[in-house]
Amino acid sequence: MHLPRINYPKLGGTTVGALKRICTQSKTAIKRTLPAVLMSAQSLTLSTGSHIPVKVLEYTPKITTELAADTIQIQPKTSDFFNIKGMVSKVVPDVKDEFVNEIIETAKIVNCDAEDLTALLYKESHFKPDVKNGNFGGIGQMNNTSIKLSVKEALKHAPAREKISEMAFEKFLTLPRAKQMPYVRNYILAMKNTYMRKHKEKLTGGELYALFYTPSRVKKDFLTSAADSATKKLYKSNASLDVNKDSVITTKDLQMVLNDIKSTVLNTKLAKNGI
Repeated sequence: MHLPRINYPKLGGTTVGALKRICTQSKTAIKRTLPAVLMSAQSLTLSTGSHIPVKVLEYTPKITTELAADTIQIQPKTSDFFNIKGMVSKVVPDVKDEFVNEIIETAKIVNCDAEDLTALLYKESHFKPDVKNGNFGGIGQMNNTSIKLSVKEALKHAPAREKISEMAFEKFLTLPRAKQMPYVRNYILAMKNTYMRKHKEKLTGGELYALFYTPSRVKKDFLTSAADSATKKLYKSNASLDVNKDSVITTKDLQMVLNDIKSTVLNTKLAKNGI
């Protein structure tokens, strides 16, 4: 809004008096009547025919705290966020930020690489929260037993209890991706704390995968073997995980499986470049 041009010779006493009356009204009335004048002229001085200076009242708008509070709540997105979102977006173009944040938070809490975790979630479910494979399903391929173990683990930690509760397997499959992740996270913690003596150490991708595949054997020389009577049946049903075809599946094999997913389907390199 432009300020009106003022011709000094024509500015009479009546006009000055009217302006004074406007300027002495309440701030609310001033703001409603002369917003442009009061907001842009902090010390605008008008002159009457008798050269008596008239200074327009200054008005400083109040800054409400609501905007500041909203601004504080906005969390900056890190390079890890954009990288993981780029990976997931290769499969789920409309992926929600909440799911990406849950992956990153899970990787931090269980102490593993976020890329390895993302690749594992893809391998297990293709990021489909309602996918089923026999008695297993959802993100991380959970079942009734793993859900119960997850809830039990969550009860040990106050923050975790807020995001997790007991539920049946079929109910779990109705949850969105982000809501399933706390169950996956606490299941990993339960397995890590149970089967890894040095459970505070960082998990390799192979160890992370093993906690879903054969958690009780995560620190063994092999996870399953075609020649081992106790594990040969499981080996045969997962023979594709034997990357080097030596008739045994180890954590090294599982790491290679995840590495292949990261470099092909999820294309980590392109995700990092924002492509």
